[in-house]
Amino acid sequence: MRNFIIIGTLFLLASCRQNTEQQGPKIQINFVNYVKFIRNAVNSSDEANRSVQLNNGILLTKTYVKDSLSLKFDSWQAKLVEIIEKPTYTEVNFSIPLDSSNKSAEKSIVLSTLLYKNKKAMVNGLKIGTDVKISGFFIDKDGFIDIDSYSNYKFSKNVFDNPEFKIELESIE
Repeated sequence: MRNFIIIGTLFLLASCRQNTEQQGPKIQINFVNYVKFIRNAVNSSDEANRSVQLNNGILLTKTYVKDSLSLKFDSWQAKLVEIIEKPTYTEVNFSIPLDSSNKSAEKSIVLSTLLYKNKKAMVNGLKIGTDVKISGFFIDKDGFIDIDSYSNYKFSKNVFDNPEFKIELESIE
């Protein structure tokens, strides 16, 4: 585990110097690079170490969201990918591509929120596919940050191929 943390830290330092095609604030790009690093580490590990790498990656990412991001994001660039109307709330999903060559929501970081009546107006007039800047907070329930697979493992058993984080949306620009 110590080696994984050291490698992750070195990767983050190196990624700060990389010229990437990704857009958004530096903290957003660092987060995307962090998730990509863990995704690649899990995908390249042998079958015997895969579950250990995956479990360590989940724990490290939760720690990263809490400690490095302080559970918040500000003016992150994302694409509106889904609006699902329910009787008492509206589920809204935004995607941030993991790789600049693939813009699919199924190969992206997905930020998912539930908007109740008092916040539903935030998405009025927005269309699927619209590029937006979003601000808000990662949801932390008693120290638990929810990381799930947006695609329900349709194409991979690595949650980092398409991670979904639950968020509280504060604003959309």
